[in-house]
Amino acid sequence: MNKKLIAQSFGKASNTYEKDAPVQKWTAGFLAEVIKGLDLEQPADCLEIGCGTGFLTQEMMTLFPHANWLITDLSADMLESCRARIGDGVSYQVMDGEHPALEKKFDLIVSSLAFQWFQDLESALKGLSGLLKPGGRLFFTTLGQETFQQWRDHLIQQGMAVGLHDYPLLEDMQQIAIKGCQVSFARQKRLQPYENGLAFLRALKAIGAQAPQPGYQPLSPGQMRKVIKTLEEGGSCAMTYDILVGTITKEA
Repeated sequence: MNKKLIAQSFGKASNTYEKDAPVQKWTAGFLAEVIKGLDLEQPADCLEIGCGTGFLTQEMMTLFPHANWLITDLSADMLESCRARIGDGVSYQVMDGEHPALEKKFDLIVSSLAFQWFQDLESALKGLSGLLKPGGRLFFTTLGQETFQQWRDHLIQQGMAVGLHDYPLLEDMQQIAIKGCQVSFARQKRLQPYENGLAFLRALKAIGAQAPQPGYQPLSPGQMRKVIKTLEEGGSCAMTYDILVGTITKEA
């Protein structure tokens, strides 16, 4: 997975992300409610991975306003968009969350819909767990295998290549074990309606999530029109978002 290409893609989308990211906004709010429901002690040192324009960041500022926050993203443009939303009361750093160059330990690490861009998610989770203080927690959401299933199915039915990334099965994620940590996963599915197939594709581009798998050859205009037509044959267009929710707790 080309991280430079991903950063460029999201950087270009930093100005359009807000209005075309209803699922990202909803997921950030959902994760915040999960964390809020646990009634955690106020953490001192907190880290966010992949802040985007600040949907989750804003939720966390409400929950833990007195914590020392380090907000990070792979894209400098996204980070600046987050800064514009949140202000300068926290620290910001351009960083690849899969390979964080940090020595500091944290009471809380959070991330919403960023880990699907990691090349080796299990290895990354083990690395991030190493940044937790004893008793610290990592909360995150990522995309599961059934995400965009309707789009995948229509491409396969038409004999066309699928450029979407392969997302993990919940059952495979539940097999992850990290020494010295408790690990748990849950699932939350959301069916997101779009006006039509073209609106779905435009939304992916507008949020920067259209970066394909390496080696993927884009569909021709004719192929694109054909698959969009079949996608809309039912009179509407909706896409499944298979959202996996992970919690990792470092033993005290």
